[in-house]
Amino acid sequence: MIRVYLDWNVISSLKRPDYKDIKDFISKHKKYFLIPYTPAHFTDLMKSYNPDNELFKEDLRTLEFLSDKHLLRWGKDGIEPLFGTPTEYFEGEKNKEDISELMDMEKVFKDLDESLDEIGFGEMSGLMKSLYQSQPSGIEITDENRDIMKKMFPNLKPNSNMWDLMKEIGPFSQKLLKDGKYYKDFRNSLGEYGFKLESNSGNWNYDEVIKNIDYFLLKQGTKMTFLEYVETTFKHKKEPVNQYEYYTTAYLMLDIIGYKIDKLPKPTDNMQNIQADGEHSFYGAHCDFFVAMDKKLRIKSEVLYNEFNVPTKIIEPNDLISELSKVIDDIDEKNDILGEAISFCQEDSFVESYSSQEGSNTETFAFKLPKFYFNYFNYVICTIYPEIEGLVLTFRKAFKNYSRFIYYTEAETLIDTITRCFGYDDLQELKIKKKEFVYEDKDITFEWIFEGGFIRLEKEENTRRPILNYVLSIKKEKK
Repeated sequence: MIRVYLDWNVISSLKRPDYKDIKDFISKHKKYFLIPYTPAHFTDLMKSYNPDNELFKEDLRTLEFLSDKHLLRWGKDGIEPLFGTPTEYFEGEKNKEDISELMDMEKVFKDLDESLDEIGFGEMSGLMKSLYQSQPSGIEITDENRDIMKKMFPNLKPNSNMWDLMKEIGPFSQKLLKDGKYYKDFRNSLGEYGFKLESNSGNWNYDEVIKNIDYFLLKQGTKMTFLEYVETTFKHKKEPVNQYEYYTTAYLMLDIIGYKIDKLPKPTDNMQNIQADGEHSFYGAHCDFFVAMDKKLRIKSEVLYNEFNVPTKIIEPNDLISELSKVIDDIDEKNDILGEAISFCQEDSFVESYSSQEGSNTETFAFKLPKFYFNYFNYVICTIYPEIEGLVLTFRKAFKNYSRFIYYTEAETLIDTITRCFGYDDLQELKIKKKEFVYEDKDITFEWIFEGGFIRLEKEENTRRPILNYVLSIKKEKK
């Protein structure tokens, strides 16, 4: 299946008459696409939640129509491809507790005392607070940073301790996150200190942005590159920084530093809008296509995808039909299957060649496919065996983006598509083998034998993902 990530604005717009063609196209070709939903979609969706809001209900139905049950989220151990409908996910979101109280340190320690008192430990918070109070805050207030420090931590003084700082961080974080005006004022304050890119930075080519920001930071005397600057936000973090944190922070930093800033025009807009956009961009990097309506979201994503070598194609909604039409593989139009497979090995799609093993005369070449073969494979490896006059074409799904997984449904759909194309007589056997292939760690194969070779669908040894092999004889007939 072709993995397509839709930004929330695109999904929400599908109910509009001017998006009917796009919705109809998706509906017609939906069997070829996997369109995941993520927590970022619900960050946007829940802003309009009201039990009586019919537009909210329509958006939720649209999300369910698009995604079925394909949830993609970042978990404690990394990216998680999960199964669960948006309606089921919503049931958990609507009763989600507000975590803002966890930033009120006085309340947190009071609740801690009450919990420990129940098991006979008495008041421990006093001891813990005294430990924090004995440590300096680590914040140096100078004439240069006094104004910005006052804006961030209004009650912090030169002789304040770590406990004072902890009490200040909560309110600052809450205001920064939820108060759009406060965030914009804070961003402007950084600009007043010279920490803002020049006004024409929006005209930079996407592949020059990070390099130019590096130069800007160098002129500011930071002695850091942009990515090193991003890393400083995690310097007090004990655990290793994960991919999700690193990417979304880099996205936010682009805005803070003044590149393609989000103007947050609506009264309800705040820093969470930018965070959600960063998450959409991050999750989009796990797909083949990222479709976004917001031009600034597309450009900032292009900057980071370029920097992190993510080949996900970024398109705007108006290009969705034309771009996806190019890469869909229409199974019903397959006539000369072997001829088509061999035709993919063209010079203009050549990627790389591989050295033959010692004692072998084999020649191996990799080619990028012009479409998603069987709406799944994106590369073909051609291996020529001169000694036995044989040729093997191995079709693979190579992940160059952030994804290293496939959903079970992607494997199931691939098997259904290939067996429909090549045929399979014993439907009961097919059902059993498909289940074993997808859900069990067994070396199950599907084979089709013909004169001069055979076709085999199997699992790749190291990744356990499906590969499709065409094993062909290229012997010349003797006259």
